[in-house]
Formats: sequence, C-alpha cells, structure tokens
Amino acid sequence: MFNNWITWAVIAMVLVIAEIISPTVFFFACLGLGSIVASVSTLFGIYWLPWVTFIVFSFIFVIISRPLSLRLTKATSRPANIDALINKKAYVLEDILLQKYGRVKVEGEEWLAESDEEIEKGQAVIIVSIEGVKLKVKKSK
Repeated sequence: MFNNWITWAVIAMVLVIAEIISPTVFFFACLGLGSIVASVSTLFGIYWLPWVTFIVFSFIFVIISRPLSLRLTKATSRPANIDALINKKAYVLEDILLQKYGRVKVEGEEWLAESDEEIEKGQAVIIVSIEGVKLKVKKSK
C-alpha cells in the first residue's frame, strides 16, 4: 500500500493541511516534505526505500527549519515605557537623604527616589535608573 507514489503524495497533502491548521512551527510541513521525497523514491521499486527516505528527509527538514522558525517567531525586544524616564529631568518634592527615600516629580507623576548624596527639596535631578517603583537619581548639573 505504501509503495504507491499517490499514497505518499496524499499523505504529504494531509500533513501540509495539518500544518496550515495547527501552529506547530513547520513540524507537519517537514513531514510533508519528507512524504514528497518518499513518493519520488517509490519509482525505484524497493519496498523499504520510501520509509527510509521519509524518516531521513523529515528529520533533515526539521533540523534545517529549526533556525528559520526561531528567527520568524522571535519577538523583537523593545524597552518598556518606563525605561523612557532614564536620563530625564525630575524635581525633588521631598528631601532625599542618605539611606532614606524622598519624592520627585517627573512628567507629572510622583515617584519615590533615592540617591547616593543628599538632595534638598526644589532641586533638579537626573534619573539614573529605575529599581522597581523607586528611581535612582543624581543632582542635575
């Protein structure tokens, strides 16, 4: 039954349709390509040859398609909106003391802030980094 090229071609079509329906990242398509190669190998008339070519070529297509599928499905990373605050100017609303948080206002929002130096209320600061819900700031020059 599996020595007929039409059988392997039908299997290939079914696998390609399964790939279209399911999100398997080219797995069924690789099996479908292996079935196409197996259908061609039936022309040699050797009973076991289509099975071997199906297995070998399906495996090769899976190995080859893996980097391609990773490249296509990889999401590009982009910085979060909060990262846009880094290097922005803020104004101190509450004194920032060593080992004690103060408050700053940046773009209309109030944040907890810490610094390696004491900064008085009313001074301008630059945001160095963001750690959770706290801003790390330094004096603006």
